Amino acid sequence: MMRMPTRYLLLLVHGLMLAILMVGLIERTGTIFLLDVGIYVITLVSTYAIAIRVVPETLPWAHWPRLSIPNFIRAILVLQVVLMVVYWAVLGSVPLWTALHETDDLLIVSIRNEAGAGVPVWLNYLGHLQIKALAPVALILAWSGHRTLFWSLAVTAGSFAMSLLAKSFVITLFIPLWIAFLTQRRWSSFAVLTTLFVLLTVGLSWAANPQKFRTVDTAPSAEHASPIAEDEGVREHGLVGDAVLGVGERILLMPGHTVAAWFQHIPTDIPFTKGAAVRPLALVLGMPFQDLSEHVYALEYPEMAAKQVPGTMGTASFMYGYANFGRYGLFGSGIIIGLMLVLAYVCFGPRWKWALVLNVFPLLCLCGGALPTVLLTHGWALTLILFMLLRPDHEPAA
Repeated sequence: MMRMPTRYLLLLVHGLMLAILMVGLIERTGTIFLLDVGIYVITLVSTYAIAIRVVPETLPWAHWPRLSIPNFIRAILVLQVVLMVVYWAVLGSVPLWTALHETDDLLIVSIRNEAGAGVPVWLNYLGHLQIKALAPVALILAWSGHRTLFWSLAVTAGSFAMSLLAKSFVITLFIPLWIAFLTQRRWSSFAVLTTLFVLLTVGLSWAANPQKFRTVDTAPSAEHASPIAEDEGVREHGLVGDAVLGVGERILLMPGHTVAAWFQHIPTDIPFTKGAAVRPLALVLGMPFQDLSEHVYALEYPEMAAKQVPGTMGTASFMYGYANFGRYGLFGSGIIIGLMLVLAYVCFGPRWKWALVLNVFPLLCLCGGALPTVLLTHGWALTLILFMLLRPDHEPAA
């Protein structure tokens, strides 16, 4: 059997995601910006190939004392229950429950936005870390040998994630377990979890987009009226088909579309920011931070901006380098991400299955956000630290 190239696994996964990103970019703008992306890719691969050669065979954390896995899972379960109660109490409502009683689309958008903006920054940040790092790690550890704790955490964390009306949150919780089922070839478990993802996506689409479920009569007479879906996508593909196609478009096309939008508007409509497009860099340089995701969103969706409906259009991590310094920024991004992937390898070493299941989500996030956001808000840094502290003896989902 062919030996898994563990030293290059994360680079290969990132490369696959970049290839998917290119589909949307080429679909929207053709080959105009391929040279720009090529600068990033060539620099990234060169940096990784050079840096990986100096990584020692014996990893520095190999002899650190390990945390108790059962105690960790119990602590995350308690944190989840407390967080859920405090979060809903501060909001004064459960967003999902409130949305189910509304039919106005713009009002539901406001409810979804308020689920994050309506709580203190520290509480919102903790909620993100719980959904994107703490609970996913605890869930995949609990699956093997702590099944009672797994179901308790799955129900509470899943309920909290669904309550925030973001379809991606509830899926994010189980991405490591989903990937683990693939690595262990547990096809029935993989199929069940995939089906659950589809059902949850449809259910949350119904709550967040009630217009998709409205019908109109095809005949003026009530006696002969035949109700059909008002939404064109639902009418053409059916409810489940429309939801699945929507998720597929977000995965396969939207990452590339956002890259294309940033290339098209920067610097044509928005000048290079010289460092202000990334919050930590802007802070170091003493510059006011510019959230270009809001500016690009307003240019891409002027009708929503005219209605003062807030929104953002984040993009791949390397595009923040481009937004700051043009092609020099793409070169710098290639170096930084290359070194970050080497650092991630150092955290996992030859344990490629754990490296795969715990890094797929952060690497996906690199296709839609700046590196500091992926490290902190999306929990990549915390995930790496947790693995080094826990270091389970078994393989994921074994």
